[in-house]
Amino acid sequence: MATESLPAPLVPAEIDIAKLDGFMLDTRRVLSSELLALSSGDEFKAAVTLWCRAWQQRPAASLPNNPAILASFAGVTPQRWAKIKDMALRGFVLCSDGRLYHKVLAEDALRAWEALTKRHDRTKKATEARKKGRDDVRNDDRHDAANEPRNDERHVDRDDARNDCRNEVPTVARDRTGRDGTGEKKKESLAGGGSSEAACPPPDDPGDQDSGPDGGPGDGVLALRQGVAAAFERWFDQSDRPFSPADDELFAAWIEAGAQRGLSPEDSVTAAVEEVQRQFQRLEGKGASQPRSLRAVLDADVLTAIRAAKAVKPSTPGGQPPATVPPPYAGHFEPVEYAAWIAPCVVSVADGVATIRAPTRQHRDWVAQRLEPKLRAALGVDAVEVEVATTTQRSAAA
Repeated sequence: MATESLPAPLVPAEIDIAKLDGFMLDTRRVLSSELLALSSGDEFKAAVTLWCRAWQQRPAASLPNNPAILASFAGVTPQRWAKIKDMALRGFVLCSDGRLYHKVLAEDALRAWEALTKRHDRTKKATEARKKGRDDVRNDDRHDAANEPRNDERHVDRDDARNDCRNEVPTVARDRTGRDGTGEKKKESLAGGGSSEAACPPPDDPGDQDSGPDGGPGDGVLALRQGVAAAFERWFDQSDRPFSPADDELFAAWIEAGAQRGLSPEDSVTAAVEEVQRQFQRLEGKGASQPRSLRAVLDADVLTAIRAAKAVKPSTPGGQPPATVPPPYAGHFEPVEYAAWIAPCVVSVADGVATIRAPTRQHRDWVAQRLEPKLRAALGVDAVEVEVATTTQRSAAA
């Protein structure tokens, strides 16, 4: 058949919807179809398998017109493919680009691409509007000392009190609760003389939160940040979603809820991230925009998922989960830290330089800012370069 007599491709070449997990199946149409009425079990299985394969191709809804590849896609031998191909390819048409397109699936692919594009545009406009709003508020709220002299004394008093709190240093070694060896809390001001505990309320007990040794977010919270950031990028095309202190408090509460159920931080993070992915997929399926408040949208469902999760049975004495950090990272990274930040990356070393390819921008920034010294020591290199992996590199890593 001459190429000129073939129809044009049913889906433009640039349409790629592989990131969408699936398509809507019209059950009434399938149940009343000739395919179901006339096909054998093997033929129907091969047909549905090829629909799924076509959805993941680029252009979407298409397949290569190659018998060996089609047999492999259908999961049958070339000999068996020769017998079932006519029924398995029912609904596909050969187009002028040499590929087979499924007519019904192509319509769904075009609708999905249109919805994906609209959502991306809404997200972009909303992000720009929020940024503009923040800039406007920031500009409006900047103080002109000449026009607001009455606020000067307030600012001085506030800053003095704040600096007094910051200047307090421990006089003896303390544990994580801030208590010294005598069981007392003691502080001494750099300005000299006396305690200012009455003026500066003590911080919240860090034992109630997932905190790092420096008072920053702990490994569990960092792992949740990474998991939620990946969900934002997958479902809402936002690769740099910032996290607020309120978000970190929410993440710490999820880990604490898991601990009350006997879950390790790793188990709690796994259950929480899986539920976040499900909820974001549900929102994306409804065409909803990305959630502004993680607590309002996710908290109830994530807590339910954590309560339903089962702890992974430990294989080491003392009830602790086994260490899973492989060499050369063992001894340099904790298991949760390695699993959250290093395992998702593609790592290569050449000429004394380690190249770390991270899955998202937020992941890249965190590794570059926080983990570079550990990576240099673990890999024995002089320098570490961190970049965002391309789609091909991510697929290879997976």
